[in-house]
Amino acid sequence: MNSKIFSGQVVHERFHPARHHLRYPLYVYALDLSELIDLDRRLPLFGANRRRPVSLHDEDYLGPTKGSIRTKLLGQVAGDLPADAVQQIFLVTSPRLLGYVFNPVSFYYCFGKDGHLLGAVAEVNNTFGEKHVYVLPTNGNGNGRQAFPARFQADKAFHVSPFNTMGGTYHFSFGDIRETLDISIDLYRGGDRILQA
Repeated sequence: MNSKIFSGQVVHERFHPARHHLRYPLYVYALDLSELIDLDRRLPLFGANRRRPVSLHDEDYLGPTKGSIRTKLLGQVAGDLPADAVQQIFLVTSPRLLGYVFNPVSFYYCFGKDGHLLGAVAEVNNTFGEKHVYVLPTNGNGNGRQAFPARFQADKAFHVSPFNTMGGTYHFSFGDIRETLDISIDLYRGGDRILQA
């Protein structure tokens, strides 16, 4: 089994317009999407697309279109990542607990056949029920390979917080999910760091 549960902390620090800091414990699932059916069979409290105390439903991810999470993800990344080369996908998320889901952000790691990271995806949800998908292709060394920590940038394109405008660039950093959970996101605007998570 490649899938894991990680226990850790979320830290948010906002530097502008007013300084604010919070830290709280959480646990998240890092699920190898190819293992969902097996996890559903082996774990009596986990369900894939069915009611269980902990469950993962395709409809909760990547918009209302039909299809598995993997199929929808490969459709989303096709213009930016070599989708046909994606062999293994890890989803880092909070699944439904007793039928309820609260998922501000989910992350997808897309690995190629040789085990190298081809890219990552951040699926962001806001409190208005809207979502946005940031596709983060690797630049690597010209062959689509990215060393860890993997670093990406994306212009902010989605409203999340009333404390920040739409301007700025996100700087993402991902550790190797096969070993540990280590993700950080910094928002920069005009050379100033506005937010760190």
